[in-house]
Amino acid sequence: MKYTDNSYLGTPEVLKRKLGGELITPVSIEVSALASNVDRIPAGTAVTADGELSKGDGSDVYGITLNDCYPYDDPNVAVVRAFATINTANTTATSDDKAALTNLVFE
Repeated sequence: MKYTDNSYLGTPEVLKRKLGGELITPVSIEVSALASNVDRIPAGTAVTADGELSKGDGSDVYGITLNDCYPYDDPNVAVVRAFATINTANTTATSDDKAALTNLVFE
């Protein structure tokens, strides 16, 4: 009998609680707006409706990415917009972005 132990990294859990009523929208990441060294957008990143990374000042934020995105392989990502509780430990959103997302609860 042959046994191999493989470990796989998982995406951090962005939702603190899954209630079933979350408003999740697909967004296509704008690859041309990314810096050349960005090959992965981690789960919990604040993005705009146009698929760009948020400026961080709360003026253009659309939602929080639910899963990791590899924009050069598949630029589509699920974005949580409303009616959800976000795990603050697993998000990189600034306090201004969090304040602008009034339909999300950050715990």
